[in-house]
Amino acid sequence: MKKFLKILIFILVLLLILAIVLMFVSPAQLKLQQTKTLEGPPNMAYNVVNDFSTWESWSPWAKMDPDAVNTYTEKTSGVGAVWKWKGDPKSVGEGSQKIVESKEGEKIRTELEFVGWDGLSYSDWIFEKAGDKTKATWTFEGAETPFYMRPINLFMKGGLKKTYAEGLTNLDGLLKKRVEEKVYRGYKINEIDLPEKHYVINRAEIKIENIQQFYTQNLGALFGKLQGSNIEMDGMPSGLFFKWNQTSETTDMAASIPVKEEVAIKGASSYTIPAGKALRIDFYGDYSKTANAHYALDDYMRDYGLLNNPPMVEEYVTDPTEEKDPEKWLTKITYYIAE
Repeated sequence: MKKFLKILIFILVLLLILAIVLMFVSPAQLKLQQTKTLEGPPNMAYNVVNDFSTWESWSPWAKMDPDAVNTYTEKTSGVGAVWKWKGDPKSVGEGSQKIVESKEGEKIRTELEFVGWDGLSYSDWIFEKAGDKTKATWTFEGAETPFYMRPINLFMKGGLKKTYAEGLTNLDGLLKKRVEEKVYRGYKINEIDLPEKHYVINRAEIKIENIQQFYTQNLGALFGKLQGSNIEMDGMPSGLFFKWNQTSETTDMAASIPVKEEVAIKGASSYTIPAGKALRIDFYGDYSKTANAHYALDDYMRDYGLLNNPPMVEEYVTDPTEEKDPEKWLTKITYYIAE
């Protein structure tokens, strides 16, 4: 029995020595980074990562615990956005992540807090152009670990690196689909080249709430002037939007009718849009419900670093007096791209 106790004590002392040695050789912080070349330009990768509401579609932790409860601040992207989660303690646990730095198309830094762990951790995203793709680097820098717990940093590193690699692979798949399908918020984005386009217009700065009234009143007057001048139309009636100010709730717009060539008509103005590249969505539905289609075009332009060259054009292809079902009304929404 004494011999057994001696052996047991020896083993325990040996384990204690090994544990102390392990504490000395283990890093005070868990640090790692993973890099992968992703589909799409840097702005596209940045825009996805910079918006916490997209993370559930590619985050490796979403797969670990699909039943985890996720909540977000009203602002889901950019500096100040916060994402909180609460899930299985054995997988994702509970914590929060906050964007503390965000440089468009280049870098994102987040601050992480894990319930049950002292201190704050940080994660960086670096995006670099690699031809028509993106070199993305994702890092993690954990809070300083108490001396007696430092071996955990060694044991966790391998698994966390694998998780980061999986996340980058998932993100690459999402971006590849976005590049190939060009579908944003459920709308297909069409890249087109348009010839020079001429319009007869009545233009004014009005309250956004009065758009329909302004359009209806002026369109009838324009039709009358065209018929009196025997001028041929070159498309359907359109709204041209030169500025949109959400703060003042005003828009600089024109009710317009496309014509074959530039003309001068008394009581109306002439406007020509030069030939150029443009983006277009074919929107089906009530005219008052086009907002998401416009947001989709805005998202696409941000992904590719494009700028809109006003005016934005809404061409109302379907005549509502002939087609009574609003769901079948076609509006061609066109954004011209600045060179």
